[in-house]
Amino acid sequence: MEYLTIVGYEAGENGPSGSGFETFEAQVNPASISVNYGVGYGNTEEASDGRIIPQRKFSGVKTQTVSFELILDDTGVIPPNGKIKKNVKDQIELFKKTCYYFIGSKHETPYVKIHWNQESLFKYNKQAFFARVDSFDVTYTMFSSDGEPISAKINATFGGTMDPETESSLKDKQSPDLTHMITVKAGDTLPMLCKKIYGDRQMHHEIARINNLISFRYLKPGIELIFPPIK
Repeated sequence: MEYLTIVGYEAGENGPSGSGFETFEAQVNPASISVNYGVGYGNTEEASDGRIIPQRKFSGVKTQTVSFELILDDTGVIPPNGKIKKNVKDQIELFKKTCYYFIGSKHETPYVKIHWNQESLFKYNKQAFFARVDSFDVTYTMFSSDGEPISAKINATFGGTMDPETESSLKDKQSPDLTHMITVKAGDTLPMLCKKIYGDRQMHHEIARINNLISFRYLKPGIELIFPPIK
């Protein structure tokens, strides 16, 4: 069985750096995971210029957050996953070290990457992204006779973040003011590709001319077409 794993990374100049300095592995996989998505828009509080309803202008995608509960148990009720050797208190300390404690040499808290067999839950537009812990609370549910915690729950929320290189790559793939090289696949048509890249099917005549196509009605799978920036 694959267990949810959180890997901590130190902060670099433009985001996470290195190959990970600490790893926390869940003793039990979460029973549920909550993923929150949001989109930000410009000044939408009040209508202006005589408008009845304010115009919603895109300002950015809000932070994608992922929340889940982790169960920690040292009572023997929950079988260990075969790798967890630490008691509850040490597991909580490892969680804090992985994603929460301030790293003095970097003047930052860690970045993390969350791994599990459901990787799509932790991606934006098919791109894996790093996250940082927003908040977490620890609930101790059982103690030994000498006061040591032997059962606890961690409820944590992580906010996604994206390094500049990945973000730039996503923008390049979707921006009509940049040159695109497209490899034709079976079923592709020039009007369809123009609609996808430029938002305008009627651009197909110009693109056919640029690529020296005799006819735009049939595209041979495997050929490469140039879609230049819109002037």
